[in-house]
Amino acid sequence: MVRDGQGSLPPIRVLIADDDARVRNALRTFLMATHGFEVVGEAGSPQLALEIARDLNPCVAIVDVLMPDAEDGLDLLRVLTAELSVPVIAMSLRSTLGPEALAAGAREFLTKDGYAERLVDALRNACH
Repeated sequence: MVRDGQGSLPPIRVLIADDDARVRNALRTFLMATHGFEVVGEAGSPQLALEIARDLNPCVAIVDVLMPDAEDGLDLLRVLTAELSVPVIAMSLRSTLGPEALAAGAREFLTKDGYAERLVDALRNACH
């Protein structure tokens, strides 16, 4: 007996953590329109992001490094990667934060004005 969808990969479960609701909405809309992704949660604060990550076990998280300042985003990134083993794609408008985000455990750092294809590739690579 063959079931529908057998052989296809399950969607990549993504948590979006950004203090700007417009950015969260844009990321959610983009990912939901992209085959193979499911947004399982959105958070505007590091505390809510951790709650969601603990409850819903995402495959990967997108974290704004400046939420609302660099230490909040970097601390969230450290907890997600080190304690919860959730791979993180770090993002910021400030490209100078890339080395700090990578040192804190991010799989990849992308600028928010980058190409959408790079985000899709980064998310897929982080989960496989």
